Amino acid sequence: MKRIVAKLLGVLFVLLIAVPVLAKDVRDGQLSVEPARDDRFSVNGFTMGKAELYGYLSELKSSEGLQKIVLKRSKKASDAQRSAIGSIARALELEAVDADGADLRAPQP
Repeated sequence: MKRIVAKLLGVLFVLLIAVPVLAKDVRDGQLSVEPARDDRFSVNGFTMGKAELYGYLSELKSSEGLQKIVLKRSKKASDAQRSAIGSIARALELEAVDADGADLRAPQP
């Protein structure tokens, strides 16, 4: 019986340490965003529109110290998606770059 309780406590301890680390979105002040269908965005498996993304990034900036947005798979992103990331970054005063390091905050011609 003592072995079972010890094993359960060990598993619980590992889960308590591992879950917050796995759930963390912002790493080193930056967040990875991927383009999704219909001019939407995907962050860690969750798909959201522009307004939802703005609110989410605003919350991450205040709670977790978000400083930079990185658009992954930027070659698959539409011009509207690239422009949306840039305008959100300008409004929230964040850096925004694509996977190649190009600045997305500059207005698109």
